[in-house]
Amino acid sequence: MMDLKQTKLVGLTMELNLKVEEFNKLCRKLESLKKSNIDPNDERLLELKKLFLQNQEEIVKIKNEMSQFSKNL
Repeated sequence: MMDLKQTKLVGLTMELNLKVEEFNKLCRKLESLKKSNIDPNDERLLELKKLFLQNQEEIVKIKNEMSQFSKNL
């Protein structure tokens, strides 16, 4: 049986894995758009950029939480 600290770490790891999967989906979407010779000023690219930045911020937040949590073990 896991204690509360182990459960928290597993939860953060699962969150990080989900964000990595989301990042990979965004990469595939970008590749798909690039293959369609999309205009560099297309609104879809701007929206995709926003999603990449949001994903990056969330990954950094989770990693910081994991780092702080690890220091307290």
